[in-house]
Amino acid sequence: MQIYDKPAIDSLWEIVKPLSDTIPIYREVMTEDKNGTPNSYVILRSDVTNYGEIYGDGESHIRVSDCDIILVSKGFADTKTCTHNVNKAKINALLKQSGVAYRLINLGYIESLKSTECTWALEVVINA
Repeated sequence: MQIYDKPAIDSLWEIVKPLSDTIPIYREVMTEDKNGTPNSYVILRSDVTNYGEIYGDGESHIRVSDCDIILVSKGFADTKTCTHNVNKAKINALLKQSGVAYRLINLGYIESLKSTECTWALEVVINA
């Protein structure tokens, strides 16, 4: 377990930064208008929940932030070589290489959004 000395969103960025040259990555919200939306992108979401983990004299010294790495891709992810599945494999490999524990939630194709989504839920441990 790595303990970060940065806010959760900055720690999460540090984890996925190696992918920023190949996949657009946004912090907390995708900022493009609907006509400028990339075909595939990642949204980092921090502090889904945030709680004290290690206390001393009543103060929280170590906090845990539940965070999400959300991959969104336009259209169906119907082949191993489609952009969504290629990007999903890159994220899986990076997290494995980095030793980051996660829970994968594959939402699949969402008809109302006309996109495919996959979420990696993980904990970021930070100094309080």
